[in-house]
Amino acid sequence: MPRQYRLGKRQESQAETRRRIVSATLRLYREVGIAATTVPAVARAADVAPATVRNHFPSPNDLAEAAADAILADLEMPDESIFAGVSGPLPRLERLLVEVAAFFERSTGWWEVRQADRTRGDAWAMPEARYDERIADLIRAAVAPLDTDPAVVPVIAAVLVHVYFSARAAGLSSEAAVDVERALLLPWLEARAG
Repeated sequence: MPRQYRLGKRQESQAETRRRIVSATLRLYREVGIAATTVPAVARAADVAPATVRNHFPSPNDLAEAAADAILADLEMPDESIFAGVSGPLPRLERLLVEVAAFFERSTGWWEVRQADRTRGDAWAMPEARYDERIADLIRAAVAPLDTDPAVVPVIAAVLVHVYFSARAAGLSSEAAVDVERALLLPWLEARAG
């Protein structure tokens, strides 16, 4: 009697192999840096052939995007659900500041990996652009309908990132850094809405 073929088991096996490859990639990012994480190194760490890595991730960009998605999912990057039950651009902006600050604090370890490896290469260009766009989308959702003002999204993005990290580097707590952002952004946004 011929063996029955079950697509479900094969799909589960492929999904498990894919998870192992992504997990190995993340482990290598931490251990040797992003630039040194090559397909052969990932294959060895995941205990698969290099061709298996390329089968699941045809280009270095595909692997970098899967790794970035796994990192952001693990860190619970905020999405528009943070605005549930909050109405008005100013209260939503306040919620955004708090939630993104908490996300930044959760991501400290990965931020250090990213900063330590300035030569990340082209494979990280797309994941970083998608990350920046997700932040911009959150800002737009927070301040709508004021997001049609061409200055609003870039100014809030600059404060959200640069002011926050500058304040933290100066020794301020996360809460104090958010207070600085709030003091800068809320009156400015209120005046823009005027």
